[in-house]
Amino acid sequence: MSTLCYNCGCILGTLDQFCADCNDSLEEKAKAAMAFATRVIAKPCPECHTGAAPAAEQCGECGYDFVNSEPRPLVYARWPTRLAAALIDLALVGLPVAAMLVVVDRPAVVIWFAAMFPLLYCLGFWTLDGATPGKSAFGLRVVSSTGEPVPPLQGFIRYTGYLVSAAAFFVGYLMALSNPERRGFHDLWAGTVVVKSKLRQ
Repeated sequence: MSTLCYNCGCILGTLDQFCADCNDSLEEKAKAAMAFATRVIAKPCPECHTGAAPAAEQCGECGYDFVNSEPRPLVYARWPTRLAAALIDLALVGLPVAAMLVVVDRPAVVIWFAAMFPLLYCLGFWTLDGATPGKSAFGLRVVSSTGEPVPPLQGFIRYTGYLVSAAAFFVGYLMALSNPERRGFHDLWAGTVVVKSKLRQ
């Protein structure tokens, strides 16, 4: 049975460890692919929200015991921390969009990019890592109201809640000030909460 080289795409034997054409290490690439698959599809750790192998008894990141431990209660993120994280994400999203406005002279392309890039940014980080770079900087995670990782559909619903919250003069964001779980409209709409990562408590 043959396989393909991750780097150049040539056909290799099943037992080959290096590509004869580009000398790329197949073992390292395979380990990276397996680590990515484990992170995305494996069972989530309720303590640090990273992925673990389905048969794992302990989380390789924080040491959580899947067999004998009970997860600690969720610790909801405070409003000032969430605001600081949002400002970082706003900058990371806004700078590429602003660059497109300056560099690209086709309005349709700029509008498409300005609409899609924030969606893909949020949805990608929420579903793959549980947090955007801004939230990660402060040890925050977006999870479901039961503490589970956010699947793509739930993340998309949360993003639509962002748009509604902004359109309503940002009232939806201010709702996080008025409830003990500190949930804005987008969190209530999608059934999510923003919590502190157990590694940072």
